[in-house]
Amino acid sequence: MINTLDLDKKSLVKKIILFTVPIMLQGLLQSLYNSADMIVVGQFAGNTALAAVSATSSAYSVLVNLFIGASAGVDVVASLHYGMRDSKGLKHTIDTAVLASPIIGIFVMIFGILLTRPILVLMNTPDGPVLEGAVTYMCILMLGVPFAMLFNFCSAVLRTSGETKSQFIYLAISGLVNVILNLILVIVFHLGVIGVAVGTVASQVLSAILVLLKLMKNKGLFSFSLKGITFSWQKLKRILFIGIPAGIQGSVFSISNAFLQSGVNSFGEIAMAGSAATANIESLLYVTVSSFQSAATTFTGRFMGEGNIRKVKHVFFSVICLSAVTGIVLGLTAFALGRNLISIYVTGAEAIEYGYQRLIITFPVYFLAGLMGTLPGCIRGMGRSIPPMLISLIGACGLRILWIYTVFAAYPSMSVLYLIHPITWIVTTTSFIICFAIFYKKEKRRLGLVSD
Repeated sequence: MINTLDLDKKSLVKKIILFTVPIMLQGLLQSLYNSADMIVVGQFAGNTALAAVSATSSAYSVLVNLFIGASAGVDVVASLHYGMRDSKGLKHTIDTAVLASPIIGIFVMIFGILLTRPILVLMNTPDGPVLEGAVTYMCILMLGVPFAMLFNFCSAVLRTSGETKSQFIYLAISGLVNVILNLILVIVFHLGVIGVAVGTVASQVLSAILVLLKLMKNKGLFSFSLKGITFSWQKLKRILFIGIPAGIQGSVFSISNAFLQSGVNSFGEIAMAGSAATANIESLLYVTVSSFQSAATTFTGRFMGEGNIRKVKHVFFSVICLSAVTGIVLGLTAFALGRNLISIYVTGAEAIEYGYQRLIITFPVYFLAGLMGTLPGCIRGMGRSIPPMLISLIGACGLRILWIYTVFAAYPSMSVLYLIHPITWIVTTTSFIICFAIFYKKEKRRLGLVSD
């Protein structure tokens, strides 16, 4: 296995790129397969089915991201142990992560199924076929949560080792299965939202099995074996202490998006379908520009374990430049393509126009969303997970909710609703930069470094 974290052999920027590209492709692949769900439903089951599927996106993220995000704790804790050359602590971390993840997933699954309908109703999901379709779709998706948890926790272990290619291959295989099942179940058997939900769960089961087998076949420090397995409550507490705030941060964005989705829902199912189309294109951009977050967390955690604070600063500026350049290029390209991209997902001039209203506001400055998603990785890698959570809570969720109940309430239009996106990106990103600078200076003083 090639260790992309062997920093003595290549420059830091090159190492970050080599580490990130498979993660970027993995995220794109996941988003493309999610887009395939939307395209199949929109083209072969109609706008009502598409609206039902789109209505669940924010709600599902709110319920699941809290614990999926806890995998960031695995990344940080494992990186710190590896940086300190603590093989025993690393083994306990890996064993605990693999054992705990599906158990946590089962509790999230039960919790999610019970809350699905109340949350969707709270989000102003239109009553009737849209609401019932959304409830059915989301309840089926919840069955795959334990497997999604296992995949993400195991993937965090592989990332810490420097291995990021395997997950991409596994997602390519499972995603292909997802698309094939979508086409068969929706087009041949006319199962609509049920068909795409079943396809998604099947792909999650397959990807979880594949990544677990990879860990069991690994040799050396980053491996998992049922023989001599250990479980450490201390390691689980530390993983969750770092990971849960990261998960809350992800859920905070999802909660704010749920409020925004409720605003979109108030314009009816055609507006929901158009907005969903642009949201799917946005997801492709977001997973690309924010994929440097994993590198930020892993590299920062490794250097913190080694006590190399100057390299931490280099990681910070490297991921800012790489994420910003990527976001500017892709955002402007997608902006130029505009309505042509939206028409892939939806039919009808009105739905396309609703989607275009969102696109022209967010895409030209989408690189800011990438920075907002990437920079918390540096702060968490330093062992501080609560500050970025609080910044997200205030800068993203708080501002967006305030905007909906003040500005949007006074001027209820789609353009006014979407304008809050770039505003919160600017505020939150600026706050993350200030937060990192404060903790960086504290670490320098702790290590007795007066200047760089």
